[in-house]
Amino acid sequence: MSAKREALSWTDSSGNVYHYYHKPMLNAVIFVLLQELCERLAFFGITPNAQTFFKEYLNYTDAEANSYIAAFQAILYVTPLFAAVLSDTFLGVYATILSFSLIYMIGLILLFLATIKSISQPWMIHLSVLVLITIGGGGIKSCVNVMGAHQFHPEHHKADITQYYTYFYAAINIGAVV
Repeated sequence: MSAKREALSWTDSSGNVYHYYHKPMLNAVIFVLLQELCERLAFFGITPNAQTFFKEYLNYTDAEANSYIAAFQAILYVTPLFAAVLSDTFLGVYATILSFSLIYMIGLILLFLATIKSISQPWMIHLSVLVLITIGGGGIKSCVNVMGAHQFHPEHHKADITQYYTYFYAAINIGAVV
């Protein structure tokens, strides 16, 4: 290992040694920010149109569409608790993000296919929206910001961590607005 890389090593109280990039924002964190931006684009691309889609395409009543959307949001915001435990106990942050991102992507692809009238089936919409997208989106929620923060040395990059969270929340808001 080069001396340059060794200068940014850190050992925790358990004896685990961590290595850091000198410029983590450019070498690693940019991918975390891109992940969050794309996830928010997908989420906010789906949710504003969901009510209209359920009412016009599936012939749901207002009450049924609202119930469906409420269930979607409830599952989406409970799933991060389970994902955090899974990440901290078994998989680790990277594997958790990778696994749940794959589930999310499969859900988005299935939802896209469900919009093609010639092949669409109601089960495709229910599986993609209520299961895959909610579990995938919720699963990465508790891990993505942590993954980005883990890229910074706890002593050498203190100021950069604050800048990272500013960029992270900017990525969320840009994804929501676009």
